[in-house]
Amino acid sequence: MSLVKLACPACGCLCDDIDVELEGNRIKRIENACAKGASIFYSGENPDRRNSCQIDGQEVPLEKAIEEAAYLLKRSSRRLIFGLDSSTLEAQAIGIELAQTLGSVLDDSSSFCQGALIEKILDGTIPSCSLPEVKDNADLLIYWGSNPSHTHPRHLSKFSYYSYTEYNELGWLPKVKLGCVEVRETEVSSLSNPFFKLKPGEDKDFIEAILTAARRSGSNPGEEADEAKAFTELVKSSHFCVIFVGLGLTYALDGDFRLFAEMVQEFNPSTRIAVIPMVGHYNMRGFNQSLYQRIGYVNKVSFAGAISYGDEYSFLEQVRNHLADCVLIVGSNPFSNLPYSIMKELQGVPVICLDPFATTTTKAAHVVIGTAISGLECDGRALRMDGEEIKLTQARVSNYPSDEEVLGRLLDRLSR
Repeated sequence: MSLVKLACPACGCLCDDIDVELEGNRIKRIENACAKGASIFYSGENPDRRNSCQIDGQEVPLEKAIEEAAYLLKRSSRRLIFGLDSSTLEAQAIGIELAQTLGSVLDDSSSFCQGALIEKILDGTIPSCSLPEVKDNADLLIYWGSNPSHTHPRHLSKFSYYSYTEYNELGWLPKVKLGCVEVRETEVSSLSNPFFKLKPGEDKDFIEAILTAARRSGSNPGEEADEAKAFTELVKSSHFCVIFVGLGLTYALDGDFRLFAEMVQEFNPSTRIAVIPMVGHYNMRGFNQSLYQRIGYVNKVSFAGAISYGDEYSFLEQVRNHLADCVLIVGSNPFSNLPYSIMKELQGVPVICLDPFATTTTKAAHVVIGTAISGLECDGRALRMDGEEIKLTQARVSNYPSDEEVLGRLLDRLSR
């Protein structure tokens, strides 16, 4: 028996205190992982869940699958590379280089979730902080459009509300206040005081009302909504407020965070505010940051000729408008996550998919290359949702190649 400590690739928390007990090369026991994390590790034990290398559903050697993938990419003229959110920083760097070499369009899932917010954090428009800074320092935590009990099960216990030193299961008088802005009652709203309940799509109006309340002075605040006034007073009375932004707010604002940024800046003179996006994929923040540091954009780019950026280069628009003649998908499952009305437009377009697990997307792909599970079968680095670098450690020997290896071999073939 051997005991190893791993970082978990199940979500953007990248919890790095997972104890895994191995007997030979098999997992016997896991401690500290949530249900999502444990399912990732244990799924690696199930051969029925894993991908082999395939061409049109027929199993082939790795070299033949790579050769076919390179051939499809080389003969195409309008390539689209999508994903990489569940790949290491090392693999992402090669993926970006591959997109540049091919002159392809490059996008990831952040273009229809947290990318706009991450970009404003990276360019300094919206302030952020590290998760360790939150513990014992922030006196107000607000989850806005986020229910971590479902999306990030250990977030409250490891990084926020329950992580404070004063917490004791036998009795706790919290020195931190927990708030929530949501459209429905959730596990987090039941813990929150106050809980600001909005109607779906009302977030923008709520932010406007908050700005109105924050800019009025004196004891007569005017006719703004009572909840906006209460939110304003709550934030202004704190010395360090952290807002955890989920997809609820992102979709309500349709990815336009300008008004939200204005609200944060309005409070900053009196209160330190930090915003942390509740990133889903374990290294989406890494992809966004790597691409931003390289070319100044976080997603939706084309390397055909001069570097171009815009909504027309998003995965959704590329597929919807039949703009791609070959698609490389790395560690993502858009055939399951996106509407059939969009994904059916890929009929007849060769799809190459790299993924450790069998998914709806791998079933639809022309070429499938089964890859290693990051943080269990291959090592590397990743960025947590707050931008802090976390090391992923290989715990066991695997016959599966890493994303980094496969992408590197494709790049070598296509660079000749």
